[in-house]
Amino acid sequence: MPIPDFDDNVLPEGVHDATPEEVEARFGRFQRTDRRVRLTEKLKQYLEAARQSGIVKAVIVDGSYTTAKDDPEDVDLIAVLIDDFDWAQELRPYQSNVIDKAAVRRDFRFDLFAHHHDEPELERLMTFFALVPEKHRALTAKSHKGLVRVLL
Repeated sequence: MPIPDFDDNVLPEGVHDATPEEVEARFGRFQRTDRRVRLTEKLKQYLEAARQSGIVKAVIVDGSYTTAKDDPEDVDLIAVLIDDFDWAQELRPYQSNVIDKAAVRRDFRFDLFAHHHDEPELERLMTFFALVPEKHRALTAKSHKGLVRVLL
């Protein structure tokens, strides 16, 4: 099912599954500036690195990038880890770099959180991400918005 149309400049509530190609087609087009195109290129790089890591099974994509805002400020991500991921295991750099906040901030300029799919914190974080922040009140009258999930 394709990513739904905006409802008052934000996605309808819920989690909307998409492929990387659908995300690019929906959010990565040039608008007033090339900001969306540049963010999309970085996002594609991150999604490919996450897929290759073998430890991330899905990525929740949020931030002003997933709104109708012409010139989005950011992309916020939640890396959903594979079921048998063990935080105590030794990771290779290409794995740790996709779930480490500082590395993702440095390499991609995104804010990232990483969680198991069954952690209560993941559900709390997704509920928080679905809230429309005060700074976007001029964009929409909605108090909640949808999120995009890319399965890897």
